[in-house]
Amino acid sequence: MVKVSIVIPVYNRKNFLTVCIKSLLAQSFEDFEICLVDDGSTDGTGLLCDELAEKDTRIRVLHVQNGGAAYARQKGVELATGEWVVFVDSDDTMPADALQRLFQATSEDTDIVVGFCRKKRLWGVNRLSPACYRKLLIKGRYNISATCGKLFRRTLFDEYTLRTPREIVMGEDMLMNLRLAFASSKPVRLVGGNSVYNYIQHGGNITHVFKLTADYEYVFHKERLSSIPEEEHARYMPVMIYRRLRMLRRILRCAQKDNTVEELRTSAFVKELLADIHATRYTFWRYPHWRLWQFLASAGK
Repeated sequence: MVKVSIVIPVYNRKNFLTVCIKSLLAQSFEDFEICLVDDGSTDGTGLLCDELAEKDTRIRVLHVQNGGAAYARQKGVELATGEWVVFVDSDDTMPADALQRLFQATSEDTDIVVGFCRKKRLWGVNRLSPACYRKLLIKGRYNISATCGKLFRRTLFDEYTLRTPREIVMGEDMLMNLRLAFASSKPVRLVGGNSVYNYIQHGGNITHVFKLTADYEYVFHKERLSSIPEEEHARYMPVMIYRRLRMLRRILRCAQKDNTVEELRTSAFVKELLADIHATRYTFWRYPHWRLWQFLASAGK
């Protein structure tokens, strides 16, 4: 059994995949396998996956019918044999020392190792309590809610971990991270220093084409609630309100441009947010944005 399984969901990334794999095969840490899951590609990516596997025995390929990124990751975890799992997107890369630095942080007293991918990081902190980590996941702080750049103990995964509706196309990584976070009661280790992951920006990134809406956030919040044990809802509701207020601020800006503010006022997303604010006695000072609270006050009349 290898130490680390690198799971890569692949869909129509023929022009990026070779560079991604090259960066992984150049890792200073060598006890790993690469699990490529071709998610029903139609541009020749599936054939490229097979060609890459023929050149290196550490690469394994699974071809599946298109089911989305979360489904492909689930199939990759099922294919994996490593003690630890790391996810890599097929259009990104990792620095040559990334796996070595991540694996050095593993131990028996942790199930999750977080390596930072961008400039924002928790300076001077090398571990987080489970509750603190879960709150940061929900808030989306320090890029912690991203899927990639982390090691997860493979035994944390079950058939539910990566099961999300097909309509959840943005934020499914947070849902997976939350489920894994609640599956472990051990502290989370953090890897400081340089980045362990390189996001490659291009026009095909979901963040460039996705449009945030109140309807989407309503569905997403329901999935987030179901990812948190019911007995823990009250404990994490304030941070979920904070996150929804941040999302509402963005949605409101778009609604003002599109002249759909009245529809937003009566949306299920806003109604449920208001109900949770009243139930928890959430105050303005926790999220001091005057115009947003003016909008909520008008929606509550």
